Amino acid sequence: MRIAGCVLNAVLVLMSTNRLAMEFSRVSGCFGDVVKLRGDIRDADFVHFRGYLGTERRIVGLDLDSGGGSLYEGFRIAMLVHQKQIATYVSGECDSACAFIFLAGAKRYVAPDAKIGVHSVSNMHGNEDIGTLRDTIKLARLSAKLGVPPSVIGKMVMTPPGRMAYLNREELASLKVVERNPFDRVAHTATSGSKSSICGAEPSKSASEEERPTRITAGSKGS
Repeated sequence: MRIAGCVLNAVLVLMSTNRLAMEFSRVSGCFGDVVKLRGDIRDADFVHFRGYLGTERRIVGLDLDSGGGSLYEGFRIAMLVHQKQIATYVSGECDSACAFIFLAGAKRYVAPDAKIGVHSVSNMHGNEDIGTLRDTIKLARLSAKLGVPPSVIGKMVMTPPGRMAYLNREELASLKVVERNPFDRVAHTATSGSKSSICGAEPSKSASEEERPTRITAGSKGS
């Protein structure tokens, strides 16, 4: 894949708040499984994530809640998410490298109080230099190829590493984000004794009519 060939040259860290290392968990559902990603993105997390995609049951979505972490690992996860056309959902907060994974989703969903934070690339010391500025430009170009609107890319590029800019309702609307949990049925199925009482026909891969009224519309929320 052409986008995957543009892997960043250096292993950089997008600065985030101190949180636990990333934990992976899998929830079984009717038509596939959802992988929950929690905590900071660290070295080898891409290999860990890729292992889930090699199993018999397919992965239909990611449930994200992460303050960010390794840009290199997050970038590789994001490119695989894009390649496999996996839906992404933010249940809590998804910042920095996590936000790029979210943006790579085939469909993008958020919880009502979810936050998506972006900023430019930093070096290991949390600062910008010539190399990180170059990588921010690369990330911006890749985001454009993923269909991310200029307003969102501009917010990422213009926000320095020491700060966090959260996407507002207008920006989420421009990303065609749907405000609901598409994996509710998956969660209920995992705790149900009988799938037949919950599972109906497999949802269409295209946007359904019921999703359209719940799309986020322009308003004042976020920064």
